[in-house]
Amino acid sequence: MLNLLKPAVALTALPLAACVPTAAPDWLVLPANPAVAVRAPHYSAVTAGVARYDVVDPKDWRELNRAVTPKPGSGGMEGMDYSRMPGMNMPGMGGRRDTGGR
Repeated sequence: MLNLLKPAVALTALPLAACVPTAAPDWLVLPANPAVAVRAPHYSAVTAGVARYDVVDPKDWRELNRAVTPKPGSGGMEGMDYSRMPGMNMPGMGGRRDTGGR
């Protein structure tokens, strides 16, 4: 069994040995340059820049939605030609566009 294993290992190792580079890259072999300028270390707190979020009372979700809804005339979808948009003229809707249940 041992005699059969040696040629199998040799046949497997030979193609893998061809993939190994012959020399190390220059950037890995070169010594460090002592003339390079390095910034001095300084202390910075772990929590620097962290915003504090305290517990607040819940707000009315309707008012929050109205606050972020685009105002009329501010570049929304009013005045768009829905007939040229795929999916807006759905069968069974009687030619009406989907209003989202409103």
